[in-house]
Amino acid sequence: MYARINAIQIQPAKIAEMRAAMPAVNAKLKAIPGLLECKTCWDDTGKGTVFAIYQSQQHAEAATDSIRAIWGSLMGFLAAPPVVSTGTEVFDSLA
Repeated sequence: MYARINAIQIQPAKIAEMRAAMPAVNAKLKAIPGLLECKTCWDDTGKGTVFAIYQSQQHAEAATDSIRAIWGSLMGFLAAPPVVSTGTEVFDSLA
């Protein structure tokens, strides 16, 4: 498995719009091959995290264009581009 973690900052005045955009984003994410899990959270200041688990690093790399297009559709809600980090060691702590 492979993880891609994005630190995000939503403009506080745009949080409701971001929330309203999420169903369309979810539909696009579900269509990405190899994307096993994606969770997004933020607080009332708009500071948040997107945590995505892919079947492999190759799946994540193959999804790059699709993910860029999704982020492009959300940039109007963000104060800055997402800050990305990755991980090759993924453990299910609840398993």
